[in-house]
Amino acid sequence: MLGFQPAIYQKPRDAFKFAKEHGFDHVEFLMDNPLYSLEKLSPAEVLEMKECYEVDVILHAPATSTNFLSVSEVMRKASYEELLRVMRFADKCDAKLITFHVGWNPGFITAKGFVFPKELYREHNYEVLTKEMYNFLKRVDAEVLAMENTIPLDETLSKAVEFLIENTELSLTFDVGHYFCKGNHDIFLRHFERVRNVHIHDNDLKSDLHLALGEGKVDLNVIPKDYNGYMTIECRDVEAILKSKEFVERWRS
Repeated sequence: MLGFQPAIYQKPRDAFKFAKEHGFDHVEFLMDNPLYSLEKLSPAEVLEMKECYEVDVILHAPATSTNFLSVSEVMRKASYEELLRVMRFADKCDAKLITFHVGWNPGFITAKGFVFPKELYREHNYEVLTKEMYNFLKRVDAEVLAMENTIPLDETLSKAVEFLIENTELSLTFDVGHYFCKGNHDIFLRHFERVRNVHIHDNDLKSDLHLALGEGKVDLNVIPKDYNGYMTIECRDVEAILKSKEFVERWRS
């Protein structure tokens, strides 16, 4: 099932029309984009477009306004409430999957430049994921939620993600670009049976560039041959989307 995240300035109806014209199976709404926010779209509108263009829709929950690793309990609670809003929206518009980011730990500017003291967050990260996120996932339909590999995973974060995979129905989104430029994401490969969405884009193996496929060094062959879930082009540019579609079709043949 090949789809794409719409280009940055592509309105929802234009994205559905583009998908239909170019033979895509689905679109993934990036809900950080104001055009695709919960405040802008209605589920009824999405359902109408799905039926009109016969194209499926999946969702990418806001990632810039949520942070499940925040040191602020208030911000973490707000993040879960936002994810619940997305889940209610998905249920009303029959979106079968919601990708979400786990969050991040900030760096600090010092007299010697920026520092990212991972050791300050290790205990905190493990605790909030294995307690708060675990409890949340046990209360909801966790299978519809797909955690994406975004930030580098140290040993503690890897153990926390492993705990969630082993003890809940959590799904996964595997971002192949992030895998090659951020590192320590092998846990997603080990549990590929839980992957329901694959984000595809290219980079130089150093920076998260979201290039068209074929313009960098990312190797799609890391994706298991028997994978048959969603595959979503994440370039957010019309020309790059179409170039990537051609690349995937050659890769598959």
